[in-house]
Amino acid sequence: MRSSAVIYALSAMVAVAALGCPAPSPPDAEPTAAAPEPWYSQVTELDLTGDGQADSARLEAYGTRPDSLRIVLRLLVDGQEKHREAWGSSYELALVDSTVRGQPQLAEVLSARLDTVLARVEVERLDAPGVRLMAEDSAVLTSLVPRPKYRVSIAYGYETTVHLVWDAPRQRFVRLWSCC
Repeated sequence: MRSSAVIYALSAMVAVAALGCPAPSPPDAEPTAAAPEPWYSQVTELDLTGDGQADSARLEAYGTRPDSLRIVLRLLVDGQEKHREAWGSSYELALVDSTVRGQPQLAEVLSARLDTVLARVEVERLDAPGVRLMAEDSAVLTSLVPRPKYRVSIAYGYETTVHLVWDAPRQRFVRLWSCC
């Protein structure tokens, strides 16, 4: 008798597992919080890929204090993020005089700096006079077929510079060079 009870219990457990009883519902879960509103948010339209279509560079800063924000620059092609740079506002404020850091005008100073970062996202022809290619560029450019005709330059923070090119077949940006 004992073995038949065990077999019956095992059969019932297998049937329950096979039929997929719903899992017990969790206690009332907290609704997911909405994404925080950015402290700073600006967008500029540029042709980032050289295809004649408008793309965009979106710069946002998140947080509550100007001296401790998380800053994110996104390059969007066809509405999709294809490249991202992120840094803290302390890096953007590295050269700001210490007497300004604790003052109300710090928000104005940072906002102006972020406006400048966005304005300095530039698209340049690779063969344009004054476009200097670093040593690392030639190896990357040689590997890309077809060879890109434009370079996207980004400069932010204390001294960071990034150069990208659009890899059309793979629908992505490739880092040519970056420093500091």
